Amino acid sequence: MMRRYLLASILLAACNTAGERADTGECPVGEVCSAKTPRGLHFIGNTLADELFGGNGPAATAVGGTQEVALEYDRGDGNRIALNLPFEADDDGGLGVTVVSHSGSVVTVKGAKARSNYLRIVDPQTGELYDRYELTGAALKSMRLVGTSFEVTPTGRADLVFGPGEQEIAVALVGDVQTSSGADSRRIVDTSMILDLPGTTRTGWDSIKIANAQPGTYPLNVTAGDLPQALLPVEIVAAADAVTPLEAGTPTVRPGSSTTICFQATSNGRYIYGLTWTYTIDGQTIVKGRSELARNCVSVPAGNRTSGSIPVTAAAGGKQTSISVLVGAATLQAGGATKLETTTGVERHIPTAGDRASL
Repeated sequence: MMRRYLLASILLAACNTAGERADTGECPVGEVCSAKTPRGLHFIGNTLADELFGGNGPAATAVGGTQEVALEYDRGDGNRIALNLPFEADDDGGLGVTVVSHSGSVVTVKGAKARSNYLRIVDPQTGELYDRYELTGAALKSMRLVGTSFEVTPTGRADLVFGPGEQEIAVALVGDVQTSSGADSRRIVDTSMILDLPGTTRTGWDSIKIANAQPGTYPLNVTAGDLPQALLPVEIVAAADAVTPLEAGTPTVRPGSSTTICFQATSNGRYIYGLTWTYTIDGQTIVKGRSELARNCVSVPAGNRTSGSIPVTAAAGGKQTSISVLVGAATLQAGGATKLETTTGVERHIPTAGDRASL
């Protein structure tokens, strides 16, 4: 379903930045808390290049790698600012993550083992706690290339190639993060990661920019975590060999509303990231380029229609496809589904349950 594709792009933005004290409103058991930070602290981790929103709680830090954790607090007016009080950073034994240094309001930590421990921020004079946050170390297991312009890509696909022209490309690090229910494969951070591809510009701890990518395969050498250098080939393709909808089946739209349809341009079955898309909807042309969010998706309004279909054409990379969006009125059916009534005689049943409820 479309929501699952979109969810993959913004999932990490839901991470909570509040320390234990800020989250609960109480001093953690076994601690003596400082009156200088009655609302606790917030712990801001490094943003991943393909996150839709930044300002998240720290993801796991790669064993052998580093992460910078920015500290913020609310002085009582409801607005958070960078921590400007003297402090010491304590790693509580450093079973998973150790403190390397701190400068200003930022603490640099290093992944030690696949374990978790508190980062404790304390008053250097009294030893009283400002707040604490549980950080995790995780062993780096794999890495892959990802785009940074928030296209809606097929879930779980690691075989991206890229279109010509200006491209920003990021390296996603993945590790097994230990949880109460076992190891969970997640994105992790190493801000000391080395990205070596001649002729590129570093745009972030995990991303590079190619100013004018030309078709061909280029060697990106990556050194991250405690692993030896690895080669990630960056392939730039000149054109697509197919354009298809991301979702199978006939798309539908209810009268008075709109629906969003996403497409993929592929080369030998691999998704091509970073193309300009051109859509024609009922005769009207829409072009979505580099600055457009979800540029491989387009909104199709029903307008004044109450029945019939809307012709849609999508083109990218020298290929195009045409589909028809059915227009019809929805009626509630037994079993928690919606039946879309159309004049074509086609019925499409749309579950009303959410993703979680339908599992």
